Amino acid sequence: MRHKLLLLVFLCSLVGCRTTDVLIHPEFYKEDGSINVYAFIGQKISVEKIIRDPNKKEMFIGLDGDTVYQDVLYFDQGFTAKYKIISPVFNNLKQNTITFQAFDHYGRPKFENYEYVIMYLLKSEEDNKFYHYKYQFDPVKKDIHGNWTGLNGESVAELFEKRKTEYFKP
Repeated sequence: MRHKLLLLVFLCSLVGCRTTDVLIHPEFYKEDGSINVYAFIGQKISVEKIIRDPNKKEMFIGLDGDTVYQDVLYFDQGFTAKYKIISPVFNNLKQNTITFQAFDHYGRPKFENYEYVIMYLLKSEEDNKFYHYKYQFDPVKKDIHGNWTGLNGESVAELFEKRKTEYFKP
């Protein structure tokens, strides 16, 4: 009985270490604080539409000095998304889940069609919230070896470096 208990404790510690190992030693990870981008492999928890007041008005002072009230026009739909962070890719968020805002001119964000994605966020200095880097994401899946890849077999490093080169500048 004692040997079975020791074996069970050993197996449980292996499983626990394996889970921790994924977060500590990701397949690809870089850090650069000069770039306001946070990227991670995430699993979708929820994507909810933000309900906005259609009667909202904004006030400003016109050229003639008069106070003007104008209807607020929303060109993008807003969404609150929540994701489980599977593995950091760029600038570690140091948390297990994240909630962020996403805005899309064409309707619902396309990233919600995939269970797992590399998500690209920026952090607002104004309100200290995270926002989706508009239209930037990469769907990912696990290959037969258990590694994360793009849908066409690209490595996480290849996907990230392509986005970084095209969109993310210090």
